[in-house]
Amino acid sequence: MSSARPECSSGTPSVNRNDRHSVGSTTKPRSTVLTLPKTTWRIRTLTGGAHEWDWRSGAPQTRDLAPSRRPAADAMSRHAPVRMMSQTTGAFLLLESGLEYELARQLDREPNVVWLVGQPLLLEFKGGPRHTPDLLAEHADGRVVVWDARPVEKRDEKFERVAELTERACESVGWEYALFDSPDTTEQLNLFWLRNYRHAPGWPHLDLRRHLLRRAATPVSIGDVLGSDQGDGHLTAVMWHLLWTGELVIDISQRITPETLVTTSEATRV
Repeated sequence: MSSARPECSSGTPSVNRNDRHSVGSTTKPRSTVLTLPKTTWRIRTLTGGAHEWDWRSGAPQTRDLAPSRRPAADAMSRHAPVRMMSQTTGAFLLLESGLEYELARQLDREPNVVWLVGQPLLLEFKGGPRHTPDLLAEHADGRVVVWDARPVEKRDEKFERVAELTERACESVGWEYALFDSPDTTEQLNLFWLRNYRHAPGWPHLDLRRHLLRRAATPVSIGDVLGSDQGDGHLTAVMWHLLWTGELVIDISQRITPETLVTTSEATRV
């Protein structure tokens, strides 16, 4: 499994692990000479049901999108559906596999991701395949990234062709497209740990938050923070929570130890 920094298609910048969250390992579809055929975009909305989208009226409102299909498990399914509570949307995301869950979980803690939709649309390529991407993420700067989660070793020629068609279709309407690979094991375990602290502590903690953000303006070790806890665990819990929300950052691709350096995120510094 790869642990390379993400590189999304259509100009999405790589993510510096020491500055912001990383989203597993991402790659671009294998490029070939391929002309985009006439493409039909089919969406399902929360209010209007399923219909073909006409891009001449602009982009659809991502918050009005409903899953274009409902994940289901049966004897012939290759994957087991997953329900994930999203802190971004405040609702459950319906996902079709464990790898989709890993992708959604990482996007869900990205501070610049403002909306997520599972199975967001159906693409029909004239004379060719039909494809439902796995996830859609809207960012605070207005970017929309359409995602597919597929391990590199399972990307056959048929999938690569569909991925490139999807990339071309997204580019044609000003959206972006990216592929998600299996996350590094260390990174995966670190995220499992941090997810335990996704909820803000129940006691008043704003003073501790401000204290930690000031202190981490210059990198400080986890051991130093733990050593300054008053014994009630409050400072420790707030530190882990801020690492989950992204206000504090560490290199999650490396094993967390007392020597691990904690600093404020670029967004927090701004």
